[in-house]
Amino acid sequence: MESVKPDEKRHRVRVPLRARVEFTVMDAHEYETIRDEKGEVPHQFIGQPTKPVAPAEEENYPPGGAVDPNLIHFLIHLEEKMDRVLKLLSKDQKCDEGLFIGQGLDISGGGMKILCDKAVKPGQILKISSKNFRYPVVSLEVFGEVVRVTPLQDDGEQRYEVGVKFLDLNEEWRERIIAYIFQMQREAIRSSKLKGERTVDSGQ
Repeated sequence: MESVKPDEKRHRVRVPLRARVEFTVMDAHEYETIRDEKGEVPHQFIGQPTKPVAPAEEENYPPGGAVDPNLIHFLIHLEEKMDRVLKLLSKDQKCDEGLFIGQGLDISGGGMKILCDKAVKPGQILKISSKNFRYPVVSLEVFGEVVRVTPLQDDGEQRYEVGVKFLDLNEEWRERIIAYIFQMQREAIRSSKLKGERTVDSGQ
């Protein structure tokens, strides 16, 4: 049986990522041109801690991983205003034909899954951007290679579940994602325990 290194196990751990995802499609040659011109591929990942981090736990979070809760409240309020403005302008808004919209399904240190209407192909490169200022707060900008495409029927419409492998993600950014993943897992366990305690207290 093939053995899996501990680091590889950490990279494979996934959590749900329910966020709108925007992406553009390119081939490997176009991606290599971008990488060669810039010397390195820019990435971004910001995940807001779901609970205040105790001082003893701060070292477990990479620099920039925590965001001021007051800033998050401001961004939520700002996004709600922007949503209202965009709805008013949507009739006159022209869609960029090269930009596609999908729904994030989950994320790991090595990649993510997206649900979308675009029939992408394995081997194509996606430039992915996802910003969600509602819980859980996430900002993500990354390049990824399509490794798997699964056709699905969703309410009678043809859709695709797309598996993406992150490209040229250095360890700093990968660790930011992994730290976020383990934090979300801890929060899920904590919420499950609290729900169980409430059920016991209510006598159900």
